[in-house]
Amino acid sequence: MVAGIYIRKSREEKDKPSHRLTVQREQLPAFAKNQGWQFEVYDDGHASAAKGKFEDLKERSRLENDIRANKIQVILCIELSRLSRDDSLQDYTAWLALCSEFGVKLATPSRSLDPSQPSDWMLLLIEGGFSSVEMKVLQARMRDGRQQAFREGKWLGGTPPAPFIYDRNQRCLIVDNDKLLHVRRLWELAESKSAKATAEELNMSEISVRRAISDERLLIYQALRQDTETGEMVHCDWQSVMDKDQAERIRSSRKTRKNSNAPRPYAALLSNLGILECGYCGRTVKVWNNSRIRKDGSRNNYYGCQTKNDKNRCHRARLVPQHYLEDKVLTNFFSTLKELDKLKEYWLQEQTMKASEDIEPLENMELAENEKKQRLVAAIASGVIDFVDAKSEMDKISIRLSEIRHKRSTVNIVKEPPNWDDLEFSRDDYNLLSTDEKRMLLSASIFKIYVYENNAIIEYKFPRLPNGERTSRVKFGTSNSRKRFANCTKSNS
Repeated sequence: MVAGIYIRKSREEKDKPSHRLTVQREQLPAFAKNQGWQFEVYDDGHASAAKGKFEDLKERSRLENDIRANKIQVILCIELSRLSRDDSLQDYTAWLALCSEFGVKLATPSRSLDPSQPSDWMLLLIEGGFSSVEMKVLQARMRDGRQQAFREGKWLGGTPPAPFIYDRNQRCLIVDNDKLLHVRRLWELAESKSAKATAEELNMSEISVRRAISDERLLIYQALRQDTETGEMVHCDWQSVMDKDQAERIRSSRKTRKNSNAPRPYAALLSNLGILECGYCGRTVKVWNNSRIRKDGSRNNYYGCQTKNDKNRCHRARLVPQHYLEDKVLTNFFSTLKELDKLKEYWLQEQTMKASEDIEPLENMELAENEKKQRLVAAIASGVIDFVDAKSEMDKISIRLSEIRHKRSTVNIVKEPPNWDDLEFSRDDYNLLSTDEKRMLLSASIFKIYVYENNAIIEYKFPRLPNGERTSRVKFGTSNSRKRFANCTKSNS
């Protein structure tokens, strides 16, 4: 019997050992060996199985494919809620139906159940119902606790903006005085200069400056936050580092520096950034507006490599709904940014590897020049060549050696890394940005998006895997599913 060992833990607690995850990785393979089973491990590590986050469960998707290929006879988990934590039970019952269809049992170290048997099916449904209720109660408690913390002015988590840092012992924000000097200089410049000019003077990216003087940040600096439901200001429990007058001066400067002419709206989020390209013919993927307007006044627009001249058109390309492609790209983008510490590590590994690759040929060149120099010295010593005649050749060798050594010294200089602070973003943070800021963030991180008929390949400006791989593939559904997605998105908006 072949067992699929599925491992997952919903949340990662920084600076604490993942004991529960370690237990799964140690005990489940040992249990399978004791049962005499062959097994394949599917380890999603820290990932949520809540509704709407299934795309993060890549190993679970691989397990599903192996079940459909009849490679697995039993699924082994530490508890069945590891397989699905969907509070609506839709995903959970879909898994039960899949296992029943392909004759796959569900097992934990304490028992085994067969979904194809009516009695076991009933038990699994009852347990799933309890898990769903537990999930709903947990979500309600977390929501109530977060609202209470919001009203009390506590920091709600995430990376705080400079000059604040989170003190785990005091469980609140404190001020980093070194960072405070820098941000105060930024605020002073922002009172009279544009974000672009401020960024140039401080050697920062423009999006970092824009974020630092956004309305939300200005409130945080004043130890305030606004209740979106009542509009009231909540006083927070950290130190205020900016007064109301300075915040108002920065806001006023932002408004007065806007162009009097209304800015031309962008056709779409990914348009005119130079990153969308047809994977077949290499043309720039453009925005195509649908002439058919719906009853509510909206219309489904598309990205596509299309031309009005049939002779030059790309016959393999297909139109993809705007919101569909953008959602796929953003989901992949924020899934990549979740492992920011690993991205930094991969980038440093790549720089070290490149330096090593570049140094080796230079070392060979230096060795060859030194051998020439030794042969020339030997020829002079034996009287084969006169020293005066050899001097010009010796000078040439010395010049070439000097150039090689200079190149070696420059290879060791690490290129400027990506601005990792700019990439400390969650999807919720991103939604608060203006369209300009969203586009700047994407263009700063993504080199190209190659669009194909059934998928797109995203090439990032930094490695996303230990082997230096920078690309990631996102799959599209059928044309009907794309249209349904576009229709649903339009109706919700």
